[in-house]
Amino acid sequence: MTSKENILKFMGLAMRANKVVSGCDAVVASVLDGEAKLIVFAQDVSRNTMSKILDACESSEHDAPAAYRFADSCEIGYALGKPKRAVAVITDKGFADKLQVMFEDYSENDTEDRT
Repeated sequence: MTSKENILKFMGLAMRANKVVSGCDAVVASVLDGEAKLIVFAQDVSRNTMSKILDACESSEHDAPAAYRFADSCEIGYALGKPKRAVAVITDKGFADKLQVMFEDYSENDTEDRT
């Protein structure tokens, strides 16, 4: 089972490899350019931000990337070494594929007993 911490660390690794774009305007541009391979929305993303990005996915002539809602904007920002981030895009297929597997293996309801 993949943990939240492991996913956030992997997102940080992708950021250090310069394979992450974050922030609404940069994400929209990445989607429209076809660079976006996977979108991560924070659980506390605003409807307006999510709507802008989903509209860009629909209007893009490129295939829509996979999208997940995960963690909150503070956690995502911290993992990326940035202030709060409500949305981030993975631009590398290898990182995106691995992250997608991690998301599918992740369940918020599974908790480890650390006593």
